Amino acid sequence: MDLSDANPTHHGLTHPRLVEVLAASLDQASMYEPDPRGPVAAREALAARYGGGPDDYWMTASTSQAYTWLLTLTCDPGEAVAVPVPGYPLVEPLARFAGVRTVGYPLFYVHPHGWSVDTDALAAVLADPDVRALVVVSPGNPTGAYLEPTTADVIADLCARHQVTIIADEVFAPFWLDRGSPAPTLADTAGVTVAVLDGLSKSLAAPQLKVAWLRLSGGDEPLAQALDAVADAYLSLSAPVAAAVPDLLDLLDDQVPQVRARLAANLATARTVLDAPCRVRRTDGGWNVLVDVPRTCDDDTLTTRLLDAGLCAHPGWLYDLADPGTLSLSLLPDPDSFADGCRRLHAVV
Repeated sequence: MDLSDANPTHHGLTHPRLVEVLAASLDQASMYEPDPRGPVAAREALAARYGGGPDDYWMTASTSQAYTWLLTLTCDPGEAVAVPVPGYPLVEPLARFAGVRTVGYPLFYVHPHGWSVDTDALAAVLADPDVRALVVVSPGNPTGAYLEPTTADVIADLCARHQVTIIADEVFAPFWLDRGSPAPTLADTAGVTVAVLDGLSKSLAAPQLKVAWLRLSGGDEPLAQALDAVADAYLSLSAPVAAAVPDLLDLLDDQVPQVRARLAANLATARTVLDAPCRVRRTDGGWNVLVDVPRTCDDDTLTTRLLDAGLCAHPGWLYDLADPGTLSLSLLPDPDSFADGCRRLHAVV
């Protein structure tokens, strides 16, 4: 049993009308009308749901592609992007592809209050003139921490002072858990250029669709023009999926609550089964939970015992967590399977 399996198509979370909606869009895709930013109808639907206007959006095949475009355009080769530590190991390879360095800024955890950004350390990072962009992930993966408004204001002031572009990854934003309510988008942050990344991979639990977008705010016209040039060179969005975007967005009203209910139920199970002798960390949102295992053995021994029990899980060091003995578990599985996995993990500990 892979306790870290976060592929929603493995866990029965595909919307039952997904194929029907895609099929209904095929006739619209019979003509090819390329637009660097994506079809106007799709961007109008995005603006109606998420804010801004249709001209604020660029559609891509994935948020990874949007990251690469932004890193290429905001940083010259050899310059740097600041990334949160701990965090999912995605931006680092994308930055290398773009010829860009990464510089970490630390997050710290205090139980049971959750995660915070070390803003003093971040200020020192952003003072380096080579740092041209800052990645924030809200909520983080696997930390599950949203960027709270007061911290966002501090970060915006620092980025405005040093003329640093904010790249805000909000793909897990709809899945609030311990936070209890949605967090505001960073797209509304004043006084600084912000590129918000999102897509249907997470919100619709459908990574196979390959449709995402970035929303640019802050009035950076040179960056907007450069994005047009790059997007026109790639034209990566598939026409059938793009035509279906307005109707796919309508599925979110059913899909997001269904997935969030699954996540909340499994998080409650993790706390019931594992919270003694393990410690289940605060999880404000997202698809994962971090579990601290008592330090009765080293990580190699823990790994061997998990494998002997037919289990595997991502260790915290995969995400650059400094604490030994931390596991990242996916909250997506069927509740009965997840409960069984937690009981087996508890037995191993």
